[in-house]
Amino acid sequence: MIAGVGPALVDYIYAIDEYPQRGGHAIVKNFIRMPGGACANVIAGLASFGVRCRFYSTIGRDENAEFFIESMKGVELKLNVTHDLTGRVDVYVDRHGERTFFVHPNASGIVELDISERDYEDVDYFYLDPFPSEKSFEVHLEIAMKAKEHGKFVILNPGYPYTKLGFEKLKELLKFTDLVIISEPEFKSLGVGEKDFLELIEVLVITLGSRGSKAATKDGEFYQPAFKVEKVIDTTGAGDAFSAGFLYGFLKNLPLEKCLKLGNFVASYNIQHYGARNFPKREEVDRLI
Repeated sequence: MIAGVGPALVDYIYAIDEYPQRGGHAIVKNFIRMPGGACANVIAGLASFGVRCRFYSTIGRDENAEFFIESMKGVELKLNVTHDLTGRVDVYVDRHGERTFFVHPNASGIVELDISERDYEDVDYFYLDPFPSEKSFEVHLEIAMKAKEHGKFVILNPGYPYTKLGFEKLKELLKFTDLVIISEPEFKSLGVGEKDFLELIEVLVITLGSRGSKAATKDGEFYQPAFKVEKVIDTTGAGDAFSAGFLYGFLKNLPLEKCLKLGNFVASYNIQHYGARNFPKREEVDRLI
């Protein structure tokens, strides 16, 4: 079983032609509501591929909470109510598919999780993704330490919230991490090399946007090009979709080149639709194995 520990969010996605200058305005051409939260997206994707999944998070008492829970079918949920309102993200997407986020932390900013000793025995893999909370890093550090005490595999997507803390701080968490999935801009912002990561972790995966993705271990580097896409609609959740595809292969013990290919394929499918929860059918993914 793989368990995700990250924010439960609902995305309000607004389509615009282009971003206005500061103080200007833009016309909203379309609006949709989608379930979100990077970690939740990955877990939902894996569950849609038939993987046994669990998700730990915090949530509100509102209609968005019901909407989010409904979106996580097939996932065992361990949710604590910590606020009246569920975490929300307003996402503005321009005609090129580029997006900008405005986060309302609400319940996702109050990280009080229900994880017992039994949970650490049940779960084989822990996938960690930042909460919009100052306590997020310490919460994940504690979880990673306990997971390693129980001999479990820890996967981290540090994102901007953790990379902005700097590599010296991030190392505290990397010492209890096995696999890191990170975007190229986030990786470059740390000012270190792949070897610095590999002194602490087993596998480093870097997403390269339109160029594809690569993985590095102490045994070498692996690369897979991106799939060609005729039209990018929305890049929201592209990294999450990649992680779902990559981890689907990784949990099957496939070679890293194959895992990267699956990740690239799922990401390419996702960016051709609005929102972060657009996954191909399991049969389509399995055809690439």
